[in-house]
Amino acid sequence: MAPPDLRPRETVILASDFQALMAWYRDVIGMTVTNLWEQEGMHYCNLESPGGIRIGIALASEMKVEPGDRSRNTVILQFEADDVQEFLALVEKHGATVDHGPIYNEKHDFWAGAFCDPEGNPCWVVDANCP
Repeated sequence: MAPPDLRPRETVILASDFQALMAWYRDVIGMTVTNLWEQEGMHYCNLESPGGIRIGIALASEMKVEPGDRSRNTVILQFEADDVQEFLALVEKHGATVDHGPIYNEKHDFWAGAFCDPEGNPCWVVDANCP
């Protein structure tokens, strides 16, 4: 049997505060809300960056999920930015927690860092030289 023909979809973040997290990814990260559903029992949005990154945000309580220690997530969003230092300063100024970085990797000639969005979801940021 052949593997299924899978196509890309958005990675979904389950939010404790749907409105606040949607606004943060829109206003700070620069994503555009491409679809928005706000009905009783269903709060969900699709966002897309100018570079084509797609994420979804849903209200965790409607998915019957109680977010725990998000620093222990096994899935990490990774972004690429032209200026990692500038990007980390921007997100930190707007409610993110910078875990480390910016760090320069001399061996492979790239910058990297890690941060958590305002709800504690871990993210990495690297520049275009990252392998």
